[in-house]
Amino acid sequence: MMLPFSISGPRRPRYLLEEVKKAIRDGRYWITRHAGLDAASLYLDEDDIKHCVLKLEEHHFFKTMPSTRIPGLNQDVYKCRYGGLPIYTKLQIGREGQAVVISFKRDESA
Repeated sequence: MMLPFSISGPRRPRYLLEEVKKAIRDGRYWITRHAGLDAASLYLDEDDIKHCVLKLEEHHFFKTMPSTRIPGLNQDVYKCRYGGLPIYTKLQIGREGQAVVISFKRDESA
């Protein structure tokens, strides 16, 4: 079994994107309330969030940052376009192997 972690570096994600996608496809994911509310403000729902994450590619990776709530966990930030909107999303794999969508909002820097 492949571990869901990559070798972190200044421009490398902490988590393997394919492992995040697999967890979502397998239904092993959750979306934070904050991410859900931000998506709703863009008229997007849970299915949109899932479809967007499943369409992410390695070149969408922006940076890795430490979790502000759980010491020792990191979050990978991806920037992409979905439905014509610039999207900023933070993803992580939880301690039990589930994908977590921490943030899903309009990318204000785009």
